[in-house]
Amino acid sequence: MRLLFVKEQMSWPRSSGHDVHSYYSMQALVKQGHVVGLVTLREINPQAIAGCGLAETWCLNKEQLTKDSPLLLNASQEKFRNYWGIEKKNIVRIGEIAKEFQTDAVVVVGLNVLPYLGAVDQALRIWYAGDEWVWHHLSQVKWLRPSTWGELKQALVKGLYERAYAPFLDRAWMVSQADEKAIHRIAKIKAVDVLPNGVDTDHFKPMDVPQQPRSCTFWGRLDFGPNIQALEWFCQKIWPAVRQAVKDANFTIYGFMPTDPVKRLVIAAQGIELKADLPDLREEIAKHELVVLPFVSGGGIKNKLLEASAMGKAIVCTPRTTEGLSTGSSVRIASTPQEWLQVIQSLWNSSAERNHLGQEARRWVKQEHTWDAVASKAVQGIEESIRMRKSA
Repeated sequence: MRLLFVKEQMSWPRSSGHDVHSYYSMQALVKQGHVVGLVTLREINPQAIAGCGLAETWCLNKEQLTKDSPLLLNASQEKFRNYWGIEKKNIVRIGEIAKEFQTDAVVVVGLNVLPYLGAVDQALRIWYAGDEWVWHHLSQVKWLRPSTWGELKQALVKGLYERAYAPFLDRAWMVSQADEKAIHRIAKIKAVDVLPNGVDTDHFKPMDVPQQPRSCTFWGRLDFGPNIQALEWFCQKIWPAVRQAVKDANFTIYGFMPTDPVKRLVIAAQGIELKADLPDLREEIAKHELVVLPFVSGGGIKNKLLEASAMGKAIVCTPRTTEGLSTGSSVRIASTPQEWLQVIQSLWNSSAERNHLGQEARRWVKQEHTWDAVASKAVQGIEESIRMRKSA
C-alpha cells in the first residue's frame, strides 16, 4: 500500500503527541512493507525522521506549482481554510503530489490540517486527529474560574470545523474509545478507527542510575492546557501537604516551552524545580523515585504514561489519566489530595513496592501498546474503505 502523510512540521525533539504518533506510525507501516511518503510545510530536521524509512519527502515551502486547479471545498470548508490561514497553492500542490506518488490514502495529522485535503480527488482522505478537540476544550472549562471560559468558544469553533469536513472524510483515527464516541456524536464521522498510542520500549527502557530520595517528576509540553491544569492542581492542592509531611521532598518538572502559569507555580512553592527544553529526558526521569500524572482535564492517551511505564517507573495518577485503559495493577490511582499524600508517602517508604509497580507497568505496556499493532489496525481500516469505494 502507498500512503502519503501530511503534517505541517515534524518537530525535534518530539515535543507533542502528534509528533510521536506520526513518526512511529509511519515507521511501523514501513516495517510492515508499505511505502510511505511525507509532506511538510516547513523544512524537516533530519533527526526528526531518522530511522523512519520514508520513501520520499516534500517541503511545501520549496515546492513549485506546475499548474493551478480548483479546490473541492464547499463554502463552509472554504471559510475554515481562511480561518486557519492555509494557502491555496499548498493545497493544490498536495493534490499533485498525491497523484505523482500514486497514493492509496492521504493522511493529514493534527488539528488545522483538514483543508490540505481540498485537492485530493482520487485517494482516500484520512484525518489522524488523535484527540477529539471539542471534548478537549470542554474538559478544561472550570465554571468558578472565568479564565477558562474562553475554552467554550474554542469548543464551538472546533465543533463547527469538524462538522464542516466530516462529509469530506473517508476515515478518522482517534487514540481512545472515548475520543471515538465524542467524534461520532459531535462530528458525525461514521468510519472511525481507534488507534491507541504505542511506545518504543527499546528507546524507553529501565535505566540503572542512582535514585534521588523522596523525589517525583512530571514532564510534557508546558504550553498545553491539560498539562498546565494538572500541574496547578498538584502544586496547589497536593504538594503543600507532601512538603509538610516530608520536609526534603522534591518535585522536578521537565518540559518544552514553559508558560508563565507554570513558572509561577515553581516560584510559589518550596521543593519544586523546573528544567526546560532538554532534548532527551530519559536519564533525568530515571533518577526520580516516582512519576506523578495528576490530570484533571483533557482526553486521549497520555504518551508520558506509556513512556514512564516502558521505563519501569512507579506511577501515581488520577483516574482521568487511565480512562479507557486496562492498566490493572501497574499504576497507583489516587483521587483526593489525602489519597495522593498517602500513596506518595507509602511508595517513597518502600523500594520493593516501587520496583514491583515498575515491572508491572513495563509488562503491561509491552503487551498492550505496540506501534506494530497500531499500524496493522490502520491498514485494516484503509482496506475496508477501499472495498467500500469499489462496491459503491
